[in-house]
Amino acid sequence: MENKSFRSIFPRVESLYVATRAIVLLAIALWLVFHFDNESSRYAILILSVAFVAQTFHFYLYTHRLNRSYEKLLVYSLVFDVIFTTGMVYFTGGFNSNFYLLYYLSIGFGAYFLGLQPGLILSFAVTTMYSVLVSQERNEIPLLDLLLRAYFAWSMAFGIGVVAKYTKQSERKLLKLLDTLNVRTTELEQTQVQIENIYDTSRVLGEILNLEQLLNEINVIADSLWGYALFEVILLNPGTKSLEKVATVHFGEKRILQPPLMVRPDGVVGRTMRNAETVRIVDTDTCQYYIENLKGARSEMVVPMISRGKVIGAMNVESKEPGKFTERDQKLVSILASSAAMAVENARLHMQVSELAVIDELTGVHNFRYFTERLTEERRRSERYSLPLSLIMVDIDWFKRTNDTHGHEVGNVVLKELVGVIKECIRDTDRLCRYGGEEFIVILPQTSSPDALVISKRIREKVDAHEFGGYNGAPKLHVTVSVGVTSYPDNGLRTEELISAVDSALYQAKGSGKNQVCSV
Repeated sequence: MENKSFRSIFPRVESLYVATRAIVLLAIALWLVFHFDNESSRYAILILSVAFVAQTFHFYLYTHRLNRSYEKLLVYSLVFDVIFTTGMVYFTGGFNSNFYLLYYLSIGFGAYFLGLQPGLILSFAVTTMYSVLVSQERNEIPLLDLLLRAYFAWSMAFGIGVVAKYTKQSERKLLKLLDTLNVRTTELEQTQVQIENIYDTSRVLGEILNLEQLLNEINVIADSLWGYALFEVILLNPGTKSLEKVATVHFGEKRILQPPLMVRPDGVVGRTMRNAETVRIVDTDTCQYYIENLKGARSEMVVPMISRGKVIGAMNVESKEPGKFTERDQKLVSILASSAAMAVENARLHMQVSELAVIDELTGVHNFRYFTERLTEERRRSERYSLPLSLIMVDIDWFKRTNDTHGHEVGNVVLKELVGVIKECIRDTDRLCRYGGEEFIVILPQTSSPDALVISKRIREKVDAHEFGGYNGAPKLHVTVSVGVTSYPDNGLRTEELISAVDSALYQAKGSGKNQVCSV
């Protein structure tokens, strides 16, 4: 058991007590050498001194080596000291002995370390024993001197006791203040370390341009730094303006939500994003607009993610403890939210730029660069898993004549409407790309030659039946297309061979009179 009885900013009582007793022993030794000739009393004093040394050693061992609470031991020691002093006074001259001064030492220790009341009780015991002792002497005792010695004993007990009381009160306040300062210092140091860790770890967020990888890294950072029961990232969808939960950490389990989960705008998250201010809910039971995300949650904090002055999302943390989140938590999460907001914006901008790089500006479909990359991936996938793969190439018949007759603006209208007709005939998993000029090509994963031929004929028929133009000054036009089809592994093993085969099929369709579908 750790010693807590005399927690103090002053020197430890046991050290001072043992040092004082050592000085007393030295004084007794010098007195024996220079002032005492009575052999019988000498032996008695030697025995008392040996007992005094043994008791001192026991006190030192008990308090220093065993690290025990010494309040009771100090009481026993002071009682021993009073008895010891009485014996020394008795064997060294009684009333005329100066060893009565040791009484004051015991009273001082008792009044200071045990308190005013124990000090007064000790004074009563001392004056009683001393009065009884000296009253047995044959010589006349100066009553005034006896009263003065008793007065000093009681005055010392009262004075030191009162001073000790107020000193200890001030000391306790000071110790409490020091404890508070230590706690605050520790919290500040921990906060500083966490802030540095957040800055160090969030620095890499700006380098991640893939949104999914970015969300994964945010989850890792949040879980490793705080380990909240629930951590969520909610983003504002730029297109629909809806709130979407995209990433969560639930008791250490990290998830990227695909597809994202819709978040109600009337809860704490919605209020936070509308006001662009952090909201801390001390007790969710008293919050009427709290929407449960964590079962049994009692506190919640939502921090907005702000980038370039716009709120793009929020970070939501919840706990099963009421009042869990403090200003310190708010500050730490806000730092991550700020870094994450900038990183999300960068990732989205990068995604837009990347999409623009592979999107045909006029028709809005993928361009030739995307087509070659995607076809290579799909062909490898088909070869690995033994799956069919088909290509459809579409070319507008007499398109140059349309441009020469009606102008390029009308030609652009035809191209855009053709894209819409083709999209109606293909699946969501198929990829329509502009091959060049008036030529379009469709990648059909996991599609055999007969199925691709059915889709090709559907495209030709739909185009033939569609009325192009007729609005914004463009004349109504009848447009036809020639279509070529090829399939893997029927024709070619390499990407270049597949493109060559579908181009050959298209050439046959145009050579057969146009508005035809040919398969190679």
